[in-house]
Amino acid sequence: MKLKLIMPRAKRISKKGTRLRLPPFGLSMVAALTPPEFEVSILDENINDLDFSDPADLVGIASFTSNVDRGYEIADEYRRRKVPVVMGGFHATAMPEEALKHADAVVVGEAENIWGKVLEDFKRGAMKGAYRASSFHDMKGLPRPRLDLMPKTQWYTVTQMVQTMRGCPYQCEFCSVSAFWGHTFRTRPVAEVIGEIRGMDPDKLVMFVDDDVAGVPEYAKELFRKLIPLKIKWVSQAGIGITKDDELLSLARQSGCQFLFIGFESMDEVTLKAAHKYQNHPQQYKDAIRKLHEHNIVLMAAFVLGLDEDSKEVFARVDKLIRESEADTINVNILYPYPGTEIRERLLKEARVTSDEWSNYVYSGVNYLPKSMTQQDLYEGFLWLMKRNTTYWQILKRVARSILQGRNVALTTVLNIGTRKNYKQALAAQQPVKFPR
Repeated sequence: MKLKLIMPRAKRISKKGTRLRLPPFGLSMVAALTPPEFEVSILDENINDLDFSDPADLVGIASFTSNVDRGYEIADEYRRRKVPVVMGGFHATAMPEEALKHADAVVVGEAENIWGKVLEDFKRGAMKGAYRASSFHDMKGLPRPRLDLMPKTQWYTVTQMVQTMRGCPYQCEFCSVSAFWGHTFRTRPVAEVIGEIRGMDPDKLVMFVDDDVAGVPEYAKELFRKLIPLKIKWVSQAGIGITKDDELLSLARQSGCQFLFIGFESMDEVTLKAAHKYQNHPQQYKDAIRKLHEHNIVLMAAFVLGLDEDSKEVFARVDKLIRESEADTINVNILYPYPGTEIRERLLKEARVTSDEWSNYVYSGVNYLPKSMTQQDLYEGFLWLMKRNTTYWQILKRVARSILQGRNVALTTVLNIGTRKNYKQALAAQQPVKFPR
């Protein structure tokens, strides 16, 4: 039996415009959970075109809000060809009834405790409806992801990926992480993580695909200590809390940390509190960036524009912080009211969501009514901020600082070029990409 797992490409993102290409880790985990009686393949539309004539007995499709419209097109075509389809991922989990209009079955939430049931029902010809596990996985004994099934291509920025934890206890209004993974941190046994990494190429970068690699400080310290003898180089995402624990930050660097993505989100304390991002305090941002740089860690500082308390002054304030703090690169996004988030539910009640065309939920505009500025003000301010911070002169200055201060120059360069591509993609995203049939 042939199982084809597919990561659709968002309609408004071209292959050339993708800023940071990562293998679809979730699909590699689903493949690892699949028994050997299935011949599994993974197709990433961000890398390769999909050929519907390639035979399959069962198709699994991953979904994010930005790519789900394309996912539905793929599902509809396979079902027209009498091939059963199962969908999963963040969007299908948030809107299973919608997904079931296009798929025979939907996996709601993580797959570990329910995927076997889906496959058994498929073999009996009885696969249908929404499948929900009765509990979250305890993170013990996870199979190694089938990253070997990924396309062999130079276009992936990172090819070695490990997950150490899931879940998040915070209740940030605009985030869907806790809705999908749960409201508490769940950690893998450190010995299992280390064993998985020992099987990797030590000369290639490792990415911890965690939402906060240091979310449980004592666990992270144990993990980092065990990583030091392996002499790897790694990248990940973390909360700003990692900068408040000198021992934790030092161990991260000693264990090979080269880069961290950190969500600063807003420059305004009132805005952060309104969005339930209580752990962030703007007056601490510059000190946090200074500490990261003292440990030669490259920082991508992330911001969300358009929260209710954001006025038109927010763009200049974010620009000022980026320049004065010498952040290595930025990730700036307009707020999107994604399904599964608290902010979407609130904006729906307030009749402020203006578009449910899911392909518009990336780069292509504003899909709700901001409270303190117009939609046009928000989009133009976003483009202004991106343009000012993605010029070749700004990129050259950041790369030069990395050279002089001893940070990872290659990462700084790649990330800044990627951010520039992100800006160019935002300009081009008004017209959806046409896919081959």
